Formats: sequence, structure tokens, C-alpha cells
Amino acid sequence: MPRRILYPASFIQTVPVPERWDYRPLPGLIHRANPEQRDKEIERLEAWYRTLNSGAKTDLKHRLRSLSFRDFWSAYYELMTAQIALGLRATSVRHAPLLKGKRPDFRLKFSPGSRHIWEVAAAYQTLERESDDYKAHELANWLNRTFQHRWSVLVDAEQFGHGGVSYSAAKPKIQAWLNRLEHGGPRLLELRQPVINCQLRLTASSSQLRDEPGPIVRALMGQGGNLTATERLRNALRKKVKKYSVAKNMNIPLVVFLYEGNFGHISREDVEWALFGQWHISIPSGRLGVDPGGLFMPAPNGNSQNTRLSAVVYCRREWKDNAVHATMFIYHHPAARNCIPLDFFSPLPQCRIIIRDTELEQIWENGPEGEIKIFRLD
Repeated sequence: MPRRILYPASFIQTVPVPERWDYRPLPGLIHRANPEQRDKEIERLEAWYRTLNSGAKTDLKHRLRSLSFRDFWSAYYELMTAQIALGLRATSVRHAPLLKGKRPDFRLKFSPGSRHIWEVAAAYQTLERESDDYKAHELANWLNRTFQHRWSVLVDAEQFGHGGVSYSAAKPKIQAWLNRLEHGGPRLLELRQPVINCQLRLTASSSQLRDEPGPIVRALMGQGGNLTATERLRNALRKKVKKYSVAKNMNIPLVVFLYEGNFGHISREDVEWALFGQWHISIPSGRLGVDPGGLFMPAPNGNSQNTRLSAVVYCRREWKDNAVHATMFIYHHPAARNCIPLDFFSPLPQCRIIIRDTELEQIWENGPEGEIKIFRLD
């Protein structure tokens, strides 16, 4: 077995053991899976990483070792997308190549002589909310290290100020609150600035009352989003389209692989609303139509938009038979400057669009109404 590059034993020892409320991907990979599953996943990532031809391998390694949702999953999805390219018989897979001053995620070659640019996108939370989420995990860890009690506590922390979190003023208030719980004290404690550099709500529960005191945190609330999934997806895709005008100038297809990220549960409906606009019924005619704003739809003046984008692939990672698979749904841009033939992604589910004056028609090849083909990656 080759020596581990990404996750040697010396690195694994530095990854914190996650509490039950800690849902960060890297601690979960290292510590939550049973040893056999963990070792298989690590060896899989090691193999993917070793075989990848990349212009940014050091950065990729750094992200695969990160505790951040965005860093870890973006790197994982890039490795996963490279495996999809190989499964589609790419003759050359180049990760992060320098291309006219920019580094797309992938520049690919397929027989006979066709070239693609592939980008990887995901619907992450805003950077501000991700920062708050990281600080909330650190706060919950501090609570567990500092306080022991028979009651357990739900932690809801958000709206962190700049800089770190000072606990000195909050510690005696939290301890006094805990001391009063078993004598009929309030089950809710709210702290704000200047006591602590955030808005903190602690809710005590006696539903799982312990015989002996233990670490107090039972669960940690995640950061809420303030945009709909449709808007987040549309913004993520639009950013990729605008970034790579080089695809238009070189007359080669641009394909964006869209993954869920950490923005909650994205559905195909969310993706389709981002591409086509959201369905509505006109009153009083009762005619079914779509709202403006879909990336594949014409502009208000009737001109086609985002034509450098050839297709969007909505991709999910799935486990089956102890191996990683991809479930993919391919949406072809009806007005793409550089179209991709349907047989390229065969036999996967693919959607073609016909836009008429008063309606939009989706035509599926190997469509989602039947058995969905899954794509084995190793």
C-alpha cells in the first residue's frame, strides 16, 4: 500500500474527535465511520489525489485537510468530478490549469479531439454565516470543556462580532444559570454583547437527565440562511458563467457541475427553478408560465442569455455496495453557443428544453420517471 500523502497517521492525530453535535465533514470522516469504512474512504481519496494531474495540488491538499465545510467539500467534489470525467472516457484531465490568466477547475479532452471546460459549483452559505458557524462550534467546545451538569443544553449562537469570542464575562453568568436549574430556575438563558461577542441562547432540557454531571452540550443549531435555495443556486451558477468568458472565445463547451454544498437540502426542483424560473399560474387566464430570471431563459428583450454555458449537471454523491457513486441529471442549455451531443452523457438522465412563445417544454432522455442510472466512481 502506498504511503499516505493526505492523511498519514501523524495528521489524523491532530483532527479533533467530534462531539455528537459536530457535523463538520473531516472530523466525521476520521472519527465517526467504523475503521473499515474510514480506511476505505481515506484510501479512495488518497488514490484520487495521487492520480490527479493538477496545477494546484498543494492548495487541494490544504483544503482536503481543512475543518471548513466549504474547503473540504469543494476539494472533495473536484476530485469526484475528475473521476466522473475519467468514467466518461476523458483522454486528458487537467485540474486547475492556467488558461489565459485564469484557472478553471478542469480542462478536458475527449475523443475524437473535443475539448471541454468543467467547473465545480456548490450552494454554500455566505462566508459571513460560515464564519459564524465555525465560531459557534468553537463556542460549543468551550462550553463542554468548561461546564458539567446533569441537564443537557441546546446551543443557538449567531450574529458574532468581529474578532474572537471572549468568555470571561459570560462564564459566571452561565455557571449561575446552571446552578439554578435543579431548583426551578429558568430553562432559557440569553446573552448578548457586551457580555459575549454574539447572540447566544442556551436552552436546558431535562428529558435525558443524567445520574452524574457531564459535558452540557446536547445539540448545536446551524446558521440559518436568508436567501432561498433557488437564489443561492442561481447566484453560484451565474458567478461561474461570468468568470469564464474564455470558453466563449475559444468556442469550447462550458459545463458546470452543481453539488449541494452545505446550504441544506437542494432538490432538482430548486435547480430547475434556478435554470428556468419558478412556475406560476397567471390570473385570471389560468395559464401556466415561469417567472423571469431563469439562467436558460431569454432576457426581457428576447435575446438569449448565458450562452457560453453549455450544460448544468446536478450531481449528488451516493453510497452503494461500499463504493462511491454519482447520481447525475444533465440540463442542456437550449441556446448554448457550443452544444454537447446527447450521446456524450448517455445513458444518464438528460433534459432538453424547447422554449415557445407561451410555454416551456422539458424533454427527458433516460428521464427521472424511470430507474435512475448511478455512476460508479471507483
